[in-house]
Amino acid sequence: MNIHLLDLLSPSQPILYTSIFSFLDPPDIVRLLATCKALQLFKYELWNINRSLRRFVDDPLAFRTLMARHNALVSGSHALQFLARVKWPDSDLDVYITGEEGLLEFANHLVQKEGYSYSPYSWQSKESRTAIVSRNSERENFVKEIFESAGSDWDPTDDASSEAALYTTTEIDGVFNFVHDTYPNRKIQLISAKGIPLNAILADYYASHIFNIFTWNRAYSFFPYHTFGEKHAFYTQVLKGSSDKGVEKYKGRGFEFKRYGNFHKCVKNCPFRPHRRVGDKYCWVLDLDTYGVDQSEISVPQDVLETSTWGMKMHYSWWSKDENKRLFRAVPHIDIQYSLWYSECDPTHKFRNPSTFKHARIMDNHSGSWMKFIETMQNTTGGLSQYLIKFSESKPKDWKEPGEFWMDGEFASWYRFWEASLMPYDNIWKWQYPMLDGNSEIVVGGILQEEQLDLEWSGY
Repeated sequence: MNIHLLDLLSPSQPILYTSIFSFLDPPDIVRLLATCKALQLFKYELWNINRSLRRFVDDPLAFRTLMARHNALVSGSHALQFLARVKWPDSDLDVYITGEEGLLEFANHLVQKEGYSYSPYSWQSKESRTAIVSRNSERENFVKEIFESAGSDWDPTDDASSEAALYTTTEIDGVFNFVHDTYPNRKIQLISAKGIPLNAILADYYASHIFNIFTWNRAYSFFPYHTFGEKHAFYTQVLKGSSDKGVEKYKGRGFEFKRYGNFHKCVKNCPFRPHRRVGDKYCWVLDLDTYGVDQSEISVPQDVLETSTWGMKMHYSWWSKDENKRLFRAVPHIDIQYSLWYSECDPTHKFRNPSTFKHARIMDNHSGSWMKFIETMQNTTGGLSQYLIKFSESKPKDWKEPGEFWMDGEFASWYRFWEASLMPYDNIWKWQYPMLDGNSEIVVGGILQEEQLDLEWSGY
């Protein structure tokens, strides 16, 4: 009797297939699953999100329902572990949420349903509801008192509480720790992000290997080729505070930290490029099993996240008259660049005028033509919406009630048009990053750089 690979990888033979897959890295698994439709059945088993979340919660479906309701996402070390199919001890679960309502409901769920207790920093209220509602004033008062008493001698990295207070003054306005009553190694952080959860990740992560997230229904890795294929991490910030400890921790887990330099070895189809989008061909996008998740209260459409864009500046360039060629100088780290467009529905911030988008947006401001294009479309449709709203017999597609006209449903098509028709002619591609045009005649340090054509993760 002939034995085929499909026999060994049969779902009815878990001892066999778990042994085989345990020796494969994520890129190899993705390639193997792509060879046969029958093997696609293993995706939900190999990356079982409910099993992964049970390290922290007894009811992962209820937890993911909350994620859908409040547009929350999980990132940090647990998202990396989930995608890499590994487990590291002493790691917590970082949940990013925007909005007081979501923070309060998550906190209440952890305490009442999952057996957690709130563990405040020294400057936070002892009760989670009060700490969440008063998060800005409590932090500001603490920082003010520290500065008045210690002045320039204050080093916020001396203790976790002080560092957390300073940490929450950027794109995060609160961090709330919860520890399980019975299993104290279970720790969950609720992180309050400004505007949109992705904002906190793009603004505050120090290296490329931790740019991984999962929502209630999908997981994303922004730099999978280098993170899982090469185990390379490129700096995205100047190291500060606990980032130094993080680098040492991940070095112990096998990651090699690098600076981008004027160029690095991937020349064509490189994910380190001036414009990126969540879910583009350089991302790893993994659909999760959603059976049992209550999808009736999804708060934000999927394409709001998947049309979020950011820019990356890796070097400066200029034309040298003396050498008659373009020269490059590396920046100390890859600089993530974007603008946050707040939602019109956010009472604490004023959106752009005229308003056309209901949901907050992350917008790449490095590729200049994208911002100009979307502002032009916004102004054009904004004027159209005002015209349509004036006439009761005129009912725009997304019209809800008098005075409201949202164009969120058009945003993805606008992006596709810009990407195909305008982006290739942006000066940032033609002059600052010639290596990304597929020109193999790129010489670095006197060595001709060869093209690498396998960097599009979606091609696996």
